[in-house]
Amino acid sequence: MFRWRLLTGLLLLPVLLLAMFWHGWGGALVFSLLAALLALVAANEFLALVKSCGFPGMPRLTRRFAVLLSLAVGIGPLLLGAAPSVGGEALETLTLALFLVLGFRDVFAHPDRRVGFQQLLVSLAGLIYICWTLSFIPKLYFCAGLAPDGRWLVLFLVVVTKCGDIGAYAAGTLTARRSGGNHKMVPALSPKKSWEGFAGGLASCIGAAVLLVALCGERLAFHGVPVIGYASAVFWGFFCAVLGFWGDLAESALKRAANAKNSGLVPGFGGVLDVLDSLMLVSPFFYGYVLLSAG
Repeated sequence: MFRWRLLTGLLLLPVLLLAMFWHGWGGALVFSLLAALLALVAANEFLALVKSCGFPGMPRLTRRFAVLLSLAVGIGPLLLGAAPSVGGEALETLTLALFLVLGFRDVFAHPDRRVGFQQLLVSLAGLIYICWTLSFIPKLYFCAGLAPDGRWLVLFLVVVTKCGDIGAYAAGTLTARRSGGNHKMVPALSPKKSWEGFAGGLASCIGAAVLLVALCGERLAFHGVPVIGYASAVFWGFFCAVLGFWGDLAESALKRAANAKNSGLVPGFGGVLDVLDSLMLVSPFFYGYVLLSAG
Protein backbone atom coordinates (compact mmCIF):
# COMPACT_ATOMS: atom_id res chain seq x y z
CA MET A 1 0.00 0.00 0.00
CA PHE A 2 2.69 2.50 1.02
CA ARG A 3 4.74 1.66 -2.08
CA TRP A 4 1.80 2.39 -4.37
CA ARG A 5 1.05 5.62 -2.53
CA LEU A 6 4.64 6.72 -2.90
CA LEU A 7 4.73 5.86 -6.62
CA THR A 8 1.44 7.62 -7.36
CA GLY A 9 2.57 10.66 -5.37
CA LEU A 10 5.86 10.85 -7.29
CA LEU A 11 4.01 10.72 -10.60
CA LEU A 12 1.69 13.56 -9.57
CA LEU A 13 4.43 15.70 -8.03
CA PRO A 14 5.77 17.23 -11.31
CA VAL A 15 2.24 18.27 -12.33
CA LEU A 16 1.62 19.88 -8.96
CA LEU A 17 4.96 21.69 -9.05
CA LEU A 18 4.19 23.05 -12.51
CA ALA A 19 0.78 24.24 -11.36
CA MET A 20 2.21 25.98 -8.31
CA PHE A 21 5.51 27.42 -9.54
CA TRP A 22 5.21 27.89 -13.31
CA HIS A 23 4.40 31.58 -13.33
CA GLY A 24 1.78 33.22 -15.51
CA TRP A 25 -0.53 31.43 -17.89
CA GLY A 26 1.48 28.21 -18.00
CA GLY A 27 0.90 27.25 -14.38
CA ALA A 28 -2.66 28.58 -14.52
CA LEU A 29 -3.56 26.31 -17.44
CA VAL A 30 -1.92 23.26 -15.83
CA PHE A 31 -3.77 23.92 -12.58
CA SER A 32 -7.12 24.48 -14.32
CA LEU A 33 -6.87 21.29 -16.36
CA LEU A 34 -5.85 19.30 -13.28
CA ALA A 35 -8.67 20.79 -11.18
CA ALA A 36 -11.25 20.09 -13.89
CA LEU A 37 -10.02 16.51 -14.32
CA LEU A 38 -10.13 15.82 -10.58
CA ALA A 39 -13.63 17.32 -10.33
CA LEU A 40 -14.80 15.14 -13.22
CA VAL A 41 -13.38 11.92 -11.76
CA ALA A 42 -14.57 12.74 -8.23
CA ALA A 43 -18.10 13.44 -9.49
CA ASN A 44 -18.06 10.19 -11.45
CA GLU A 45 -16.96 8.24 -8.35
CA PHE A 46 -19.71 9.88 -6.30
CA LEU A 47 -22.33 8.92 -8.89
CA ALA A 48 -21.11 5.32 -8.89
CA LEU A 49 -21.28 5.13 -5.08
CA VAL A 50 -24.79 6.59 -4.78
CA LYS A 51 -25.97 4.37 -7.62
CA SER A 52 -24.76 1.39 -5.58
CA CYS A 53 -26.96 2.74 -2.76
CA GLY A 54 -29.95 2.64 -5.11
CA PHE A 55 -30.01 6.35 -5.96
CA PRO A 56 -28.88 6.96 -9.56
CA GLY A 57 -28.31 10.54 -10.61
CA MET A 58 -27.96 12.28 -13.97
CA PRO A 59 -24.43 11.15 -14.97
CA ARG A 60 -23.82 13.07 -18.20
CA LEU A 61 -25.21 16.36 -16.89
CA THR A 62 -23.33 16.06 -13.59
CA ARG A 63 -20.00 15.26 -15.23
CA ARG A 64 -20.27 18.19 -17.64
CA PHE A 65 -21.14 20.67 -14.92
CA ALA A 66 -18.44 19.35 -12.60
CA VAL A 67 -15.91 20.46 -15.22
CA LEU A 68 -17.77 23.68 -16.06
CA LEU A 69 -18.01 24.77 -12.42
CA SER A 70 -14.30 24.17 -11.82
CA LEU A 71 -13.34 26.23 -14.88
CA ALA A 72 -15.97 28.93 -14.24
CA VAL A 73 -14.74 29.80 -10.75
CA GLY A 74 -11.09 29.41 -11.69
CA ILE A 75 -9.60 30.47 -14.99
CA GLY A 76 -12.93 31.53 -16.52
CA PRO A 77 -12.90 35.18 -15.35
CA LEU A 78 -9.32 35.68 -16.61
CA LEU A 79 -10.21 34.32 -20.04
CA LEU A 80 -13.11 36.79 -20.19
CA GLY A 81 -10.98 39.65 -18.91
CA ALA A 82 -13.05 40.06 -15.72
CA ALA A 83 -11.88 40.59 -12.14
CA PRO A 84 -11.37 37.19 -10.45
CA SER A 85 -13.76 37.72 -7.54
CA VAL A 86 -16.60 39.40 -9.44
CA GLY A 87 -16.21 37.34 -12.61
CA GLY A 88 -15.92 34.08 -10.68
CA GLU A 89 -19.06 34.80 -8.68
CA ALA A 90 -20.99 35.71 -11.84
CA LEU A 91 -19.89 32.62 -13.75
CA GLU A 92 -20.55 30.37 -10.75
CA THR A 93 -24.09 31.75 -10.47
CA LEU A 94 -24.76 31.27 -14.19
CA THR A 95 -23.30 27.75 -14.15
CA LEU A 96 -25.44 26.57 -11.22
CA ALA A 97 -28.56 28.23 -12.66
CA LEU A 98 -27.98 26.57 -16.04
CA PHE A 99 -27.53 23.22 -14.30
CA LEU A 100 -30.98 23.61 -12.73
CA VAL A 101 -32.55 24.63 -16.05
CA LEU A 102 -31.13 21.61 -17.89
CA GLY A 103 -31.80 19.34 -14.92
CA PHE A 104 -35.49 20.25 -14.91
CA ARG A 105 -35.56 19.75 -18.67
CA ASP A 106 -34.49 16.14 -18.07
CA VAL A 107 -37.09 15.79 -15.30
CA PHE A 108 -39.86 17.01 -17.63
CA ALA A 109 -38.74 14.54 -20.31
CA HIS A 110 -38.52 11.57 -17.92
CA PRO A 111 -41.43 9.10 -18.16
CA ASP A 112 -41.52 8.80 -14.35
CA ARG A 113 -41.49 12.29 -12.76
CA ARG A 114 -40.78 10.84 -9.32
CA VAL A 115 -37.65 9.08 -10.55
CA GLY A 116 -36.63 12.14 -12.56
CA PHE A 117 -36.81 14.42 -9.51
CA GLN A 118 -34.84 11.91 -7.46
CA GLN A 119 -32.11 11.82 -10.09
CA LEU A 120 -31.95 15.61 -10.20
CA LEU A 121 -31.68 15.87 -6.40
CA VAL A 122 -28.94 13.24 -6.31
CA SER A 123 -26.93 15.09 -8.96
CA LEU A 124 -27.50 18.42 -7.21
CA ALA A 125 -26.27 16.89 -3.94
CA GLY A 126 -23.15 15.64 -5.70
CA LEU A 127 -22.52 19.00 -7.32
CA ILE A 128 -22.69 20.71 -3.91
CA TYR A 129 -20.94 18.07 -1.82
CA ILE A 130 -18.10 17.43 -4.27
CA CYS A 131 -17.78 20.20 -6.83
CA TRP A 132 -18.96 23.27 -4.93
CA THR A 133 -16.77 22.54 -1.89
CA LEU A 134 -13.71 21.82 -4.02
CA SER A 135 -14.37 24.89 -6.20
CA PHE A 136 -12.96 27.06 -3.41
CA ILE A 137 -9.49 25.76 -4.25
CA PRO A 138 -9.46 27.28 -7.77
CA LYS A 139 -11.17 30.36 -6.30
CA LEU A 140 -8.26 30.67 -3.89
CA TYR A 141 -5.67 29.95 -6.58
CA PHE A 142 -6.99 32.75 -8.82
CA CYS A 143 -8.01 35.18 -6.06
CA ALA A 144 -5.24 37.56 -7.18
CA GLY A 145 -5.44 36.72 -10.88
CA LEU A 146 -2.16 35.40 -12.24
CA ALA A 147 -0.19 36.83 -9.30
CA PRO A 148 1.39 34.20 -7.03
CA ASP A 149 -0.55 35.15 -3.87
CA GLY A 150 -3.31 32.61 -4.40
CA ARG A 151 -0.90 29.84 -5.32
CA TRP A 152 0.95 30.12 -2.01
CA LEU A 153 -2.34 30.06 -0.11
CA VAL A 154 -3.42 26.94 -1.98
CA LEU A 155 -0.05 25.40 -1.21
CA PHE A 156 -0.55 26.13 2.49
CA LEU A 157 -4.06 24.69 2.51
CA VAL A 158 -3.18 21.51 0.61
CA VAL A 159 0.13 20.79 2.34
CA VAL A 160 -1.23 21.30 5.86
CA THR A 161 -4.37 19.23 5.23
CA LYS A 162 -2.58 16.37 3.47
CA CYS A 163 0.17 16.31 6.11
CA GLY A 164 -2.66 15.56 8.50
CA ASP A 165 -3.66 12.59 6.35
CA ILE A 166 -0.07 11.35 6.22
CA GLY A 167 0.46 11.82 9.95
CA ALA A 168 -2.80 10.05 10.79
CA TYR A 169 -1.97 7.15 8.47
CA ALA A 170 1.55 6.75 9.86
CA ALA A 171 0.56 7.02 13.53
CA GLY A 172 -2.47 4.78 13.07
CA THR A 173 -0.47 2.12 11.24
CA LEU A 174 2.36 2.10 13.77
CA THR A 175 0.15 1.99 16.85
CA ALA A 176 -2.05 -0.73 15.32
CA ARG A 177 0.97 -3.07 15.51
CA ARG A 178 1.16 -2.81 19.28
CA SER A 179 -0.04 -5.60 21.48
CA GLY A 180 -3.75 -4.98 21.82
CA GLY A 181 -3.75 -2.56 18.89
CA ASN A 182 -4.89 1.05 19.14
CA HIS A 183 -8.09 2.77 20.22
CA LYS A 184 -10.70 2.91 17.47
CA MET A 185 -12.75 6.08 17.01
CA VAL A 186 -15.72 5.11 14.82
CA PRO A 187 -15.35 1.44 13.84
CA ALA A 188 -18.86 1.31 12.38
CA LEU A 189 -17.90 3.86 9.73
CA SER A 190 -14.14 3.47 9.38
CA PRO A 191 -12.57 0.44 11.14
CA LYS A 192 -8.99 1.70 10.84
CA LYS A 193 -9.40 5.23 12.23
CA SER A 194 -8.00 5.54 15.74
CA TRP A 195 -7.46 8.18 18.39
CA GLU A 196 -3.72 7.63 18.03
CA GLY A 197 -3.99 8.28 14.30
CA PHE A 198 -6.02 11.42 14.90
CA ALA A 199 -3.38 12.68 17.36
CA GLY A 200 -0.66 12.00 14.78
CA GLY A 201 -2.63 13.88 12.14
CA LEU A 202 -3.23 16.81 14.48
CA ALA A 203 0.46 17.08 15.35
CA SER A 204 1.43 16.83 11.66
CA CYS A 205 -1.05 19.55 10.64
CA ILE A 206 0.12 22.01 13.28
CA GLY A 207 3.78 21.24 12.63
CA ALA A 208 3.39 21.69 8.86
CA ALA A 209 1.46 24.95 9.28
CA VAL A 210 4.06 26.47 11.63
CA LEU A 211 6.92 25.31 9.40
CA LEU A 212 5.34 26.87 6.30
CA VAL A 213 4.94 30.19 8.12
CA ALA A 214 8.60 30.03 9.17
CA LEU A 215 9.76 29.28 5.61
CA CYS A 216 7.43 31.47 3.54
CA GLY A 217 5.23 33.45 5.90
CA GLU A 218 5.64 36.69 3.94
CA ARG A 219 4.20 35.00 0.85
CA LEU A 220 1.02 33.93 2.63
CA ALA A 221 -0.76 37.17 1.81
CA PHE A 222 -3.80 38.37 -0.10
CA HIS A 223 -3.31 41.56 -2.11
CA GLY A 224 -0.28 42.36 0.02
CA VAL A 225 -2.06 41.82 3.35
CA PRO A 226 -0.54 38.95 5.42
CA VAL A 227 -3.24 36.47 6.41
CA ILE A 228 -1.29 33.66 8.11
CA GLY A 229 1.00 34.19 11.12
CA TYR A 230 2.19 31.78 13.79
CA ALA A 231 -0.96 32.04 15.91
CA SER A 232 -3.28 31.55 12.94
CA ALA A 233 -1.02 28.72 11.70
CA VAL A 234 -1.62 26.80 14.94
CA PHE A 235 -5.35 27.50 14.65
CA TRP A 236 -5.50 26.32 11.04
CA GLY A 237 -3.37 23.29 11.83
CA PHE A 238 -5.96 22.28 14.41
CA PHE A 239 -8.90 23.22 12.17
CA CYS A 240 -7.52 21.34 9.14
CA ALA A 241 -6.99 18.23 11.25
CA VAL A 242 -10.53 18.28 12.65
CA LEU A 243 -12.38 19.21 9.44
CA GLY A 244 -10.09 17.00 7.36
CA PHE A 245 -11.01 14.07 9.58
CA TRP A 246 -14.71 15.03 9.37
CA GLY A 247 -14.58 15.12 5.57
CA ASP A 248 -12.78 11.79 5.51
CA LEU A 249 -15.41 10.31 7.81
CA ALA A 250 -18.24 11.64 5.63
CA GLU A 251 -16.80 9.90 2.59
CA SER A 252 -16.25 6.73 4.63
CA ALA A 253 -19.95 6.78 5.57
CA LEU A 254 -20.84 7.04 1.87
CA LYS A 255 -18.57 4.09 1.02
CA ARG A 256 -20.06 1.99 3.82
CA ALA A 257 -23.57 2.80 2.57
CA ALA A 258 -22.50 1.67 -0.91
CA ASN A 259 -20.69 -1.36 0.52
CA ALA A 260 -17.50 -0.25 -1.23
CA LYS A 261 -13.95 -0.35 0.13
CA ASN A 262 -12.63 2.40 -2.16
CA SER A 263 -14.22 5.17 -4.20
CA GLY A 264 -12.15 4.45 -7.32
CA LEU A 265 -9.01 2.92 -8.76
CA VAL A 266 -6.12 5.28 -7.94
CA PRO A 267 -3.21 2.98 -6.96
CA GLY A 268 -2.38 3.24 -3.25
CA PHE A 269 -5.15 5.72 -2.47
CA GLY A 270 -8.37 3.99 -3.52
CA GLY A 271 -9.88 6.78 -5.59
CA VAL A 272 -9.85 10.50 -6.24
CA LEU A 273 -12.55 11.02 -3.59
CA ASP A 274 -10.33 9.19 -1.10
CA VAL A 275 -7.59 11.72 -1.86
CA LEU A 276 -9.77 14.85 -1.85
CA ASP A 277 -12.23 14.06 0.95
CA SER A 278 -10.19 15.80 3.66
CA LEU A 279 -10.07 19.02 1.60
CA MET A 280 -13.80 19.29 0.91
CA LEU A 281 -14.91 20.82 4.19
CA VAL A 282 -11.68 22.71 4.92
CA SER A 283 -11.56 24.64 1.63
CA PRO A 284 -14.72 26.80 1.99
CA PHE A 285 -13.78 27.80 5.56
CA PHE A 286 -10.20 28.67 4.61
CA TYR A 287 -11.32 30.72 1.60
CA GLY A 288 -13.78 32.66 3.75
CA TYR A 289 -11.09 33.25 6.36
CA VAL A 290 -8.69 34.66 3.74
CA LEU A 291 -11.28 37.11 2.41
CA LEU A 292 -12.29 38.26 5.89
CA SER A 293 -8.68 38.63 7.07
CA ALA A 294 -7.73 40.82 4.13
CA GLY A 295 -10.98 42.77 4.06
